[in-house]
Amino acid sequence: MPTIPPALSSSGTTTPGVTVPATPAEAVCGAEHALYAFDVLAAHFDGRDPVPPPFANAKERFALFVTWNTVRGGTRKPTLRGCIGNFTPMRLDRGLAEYALVAALEDHRFAPIRAAELPSLSVGVSLLTPFTPVATPLSWTPGVHGIHITFPHPSTGRTLNATYLPDVIPEQGWTREEAVKSLVAKAGYRGTVAVGDALWQSIKMKVYEGVKAKATYEEYTAWASKSLEGPALAAAAVAKDHTATTPWS
Repeated sequence: MPTIPPALSSSGTTTPGVTVPATPAEAVCGAEHALYAFDVLAAHFDGRDPVPPPFANAKERFALFVTWNTVRGGTRKPTLRGCIGNFTPMRLDRGLAEYALVAALEDHRFAPIRAAELPSLSVGVSLLTPFTPVATPLSWTPGVHGIHITFPHPSTGRTLNATYLPDVIPEQGWTREEAVKSLVAKAGYRGTVAVGDALWQSIKMKVYEGVKAKATYEEYTAWASKSLEGPALAAAAVAKDHTATTPWS
């Protein structure tokens, strides 16, 4: 049987569907995870191997997502640049190495990230608990749960599905109803949906929890120059050349 990841909540409450003791969030997913994801992408452009994973739980299995954002000055919110993950628990060292690149280069909503963009980026790593079914589309807590829905298209019968990570709903300021309706649209249904109608009643909802760590390009280069040796130091020097060519400088 696959290993069940430890609970990601440090609140002392029980996470539904997870039977092992809760682990402090910073011990599960911290800055090192995000910095490693950044090094994987930098190494791809620099033509070298990434540094060894700098976190203790490299061989543990988690469902995970990697999110790349474009960060500009002023008060503007970061702009999504790529986000892909896997809900099947993966070894963390291999999963982060894979999805740091997949999210950067293979998110078909966006053009692949270019080396010149590195100085304008931030990265987020989300580690997730297993899915837990809930009774209704509104049986979850914004700011705590990520949500995943499946439902049949009313006309074609084709199964549609979509998810929002736990931090998306509070970032957008949605109510639970607004979040579910947005998720229905994200899944590909272009009609209207209302609480209690036939489509709403056909929705199957699962929830999950998670923790997220983030890193900016500046944090990555500072970490590389102070904490790493050999190839990583060379990569930091190359990164300075990236800064000169960034289109948003």
